[in-house]
Amino acid sequence: ERLFLAEQGGKIYSFLNRADAASADLVVDLKKSNPNLTAVYAITFHPQFETNRKAYVCYIEGNDKPDGSVVSEFLVSATDPPTIDPKSERLVIRWWSGGHNGCSLKFGPGGFLYISTGDGGAPSPPDPLMAGQDVSNLLSNILRIDVDHQANDLAYAIPPDNPFVGMPDVRPEIWAFGFRNPWRMSFDRVR
Repeated sequence: ERLFLAEQGGKIYSFLNRADAASADLVVDLKKSNPNLTAVYAITFHPQFETNRKAYVCYIEGNDKPDGSVVSEFLVSATDPPTIDPKSERLVIRWWSGGHNGCSLKFGPGGFLYISTGDGGAPSPPDPLMAGQDVSNLLSNILRIDVDHQANDLAYAIPPDNPFVGMPDVRPEIWAFGFRNPWRMSFDRVR
């Protein structure tokens, strides 16, 4: 019965899902626990949140860093109001940060986590790293991963029906490629 709000500066709040909600409660201040954090872009909750209490946050640790875009898993307390202990963080995946970071997080109908990544560049010139058609890295993509399992020394598994599994020199996390900066995405709940 609560809505969650992530501020770009690092604070995440929750508040009652009512028109007369008077204030928001601080869930966590990620900037306080991670001084390198420069932006929080997304938060989403595991489809089995009621039982596993897992939330996923996409945040940035500076520009032009090989691993500056981060998706991590956190545990949310069952208290009222809920809180997140920053020490519960489990790193899931990282990629290049550089302005266009993407960072939309959505769980799809099959329970896999979809992550958008940008081209890692500033707005101009377009696609400075030529990432849009390069499937050997994680930039300019929609990724699809299984956060409930781990494989091959990764903090996640690759769904076996991802379209590029088994192809040489292609990252198997890729679900779709060729995007400039997919900032937000959603699933059609009816279909």
